[in-house]
Amino acid sequence: MIYTIIEDKPENFYPFSLNHAVFEIRSGAFSHLDRIQNYICDKDKLILVVRDSIKGIVSERYPDLIVNPDIIPPSKIIHSNSDDTCPNDPEEVKEEMSLFEFNDKAWLNIGEFYLWNYVGDSMINYDKEKFNMKIQGDCHSSCIMINENNIHISSSARVSAGVILDATDGPIIIDDDVFIDIGALIKGNAYIGKNSIINPGAKLRGNVSIGPHCKIGGEVECSIFHGYSNKQHDGYIGHSYIGEWVNLGANTNNSDLKNNYSNVKFKISDNEIDTGEMFVGCIIGDYTKTGISTMLNTGTYIGLGANVFGGGFQDKFTPSFTWGKNDKMKLEKFLSTLKIVKNRRRQTVSSSEINLITDLYNSNKSNKF
Repeated sequence: MIYTIIEDKPENFYPFSLNHAVFEIRSGAFSHLDRIQNYICDKDKLILVVRDSIKGIVSERYPDLIVNPDIIPPSKIIHSNSDDTCPNDPEEVKEEMSLFEFNDKAWLNIGEFYLWNYVGDSMINYDKEKFNMKIQGDCHSSCIMINENNIHISSSARVSAGVILDATDGPIIIDDDVFIDIGALIKGNAYIGKNSIINPGAKLRGNVSIGPHCKIGGEVECSIFHGYSNKQHDGYIGHSYIGEWVNLGANTNNSDLKNNYSNVKFKISDNEIDTGEMFVGCIIGDYTKTGISTMLNTGTYIGLGANVFGGGFQDKFTPSFTWGKNDKMKLEKFLSTLKIVKNRRRQTVSSSEINLITDLYNSNKSNKF
């Protein structure tokens, strides 16, 4: 079987989708693409249809998959922004068509979704089927586990003294090579991605999804962190969506509830959209950094590659590559720092990534929702 995964409404998912395909959105233990790959057969073939602007970087991330072929063969279609990304009953393409013809169909809006819709979803409870839900690994004898049948600890994970794992309200999944340091509290639903570290005394208060190679401290509630992002120190992040390679400085805090308890609104392009949610924190794009004691208001949008610092509450909209409140980061300095950051994690900055960042830096797209 051939499955063709297509993007829908990528502009709804800025800043994450500035440099990612929509199907790379993380929720629960997996990204949309991971979840699809988990549920198809080994002999099945995947085709990815993305915007031309990100074709290079997507091809680089998934070298074994077909990206934007000239001809789309007869396929089962999976829309990437659906709330059901498992290919149970996808749309069917009856005949071959060119990529151009396919794109006319690909951008149909099948329903409005935004990044805040994925915060606090129940996918961890669904994803636990892919784990054996056994307590293995190196767990200190003083560790307290509540509802053990709903806890998975990988055989290569380590859980330190005084840790409390409470799976009463949902599963807790601690993946390969994770280290949970002393005195941390983790409540389900929670997924801790491979090679991540939960710092001493951290409080993960449920509905939390942490990607691979993250370092998390302080208090986190109902939030998603993509891979290689750090919140090492005290401070609160709640009902928020955090991209890759983000670093939140010590005592960075966000509000996720308005004082009048009304729904949170986001401005997208020229439209102000009512999220329909009382709790929405911040949305932060890849490579962004916050300074110490940064205060983020309810419904804050921070673009890609911003450096946010200064006293008082920050602006509710911070464009990509912003330096402070009024300046723009130098591209050469940004790329130089990015190379240092990635080298510290034994990663490199590819030419495709540099080209995409440069294009975003020089375009107006990075300065709009």
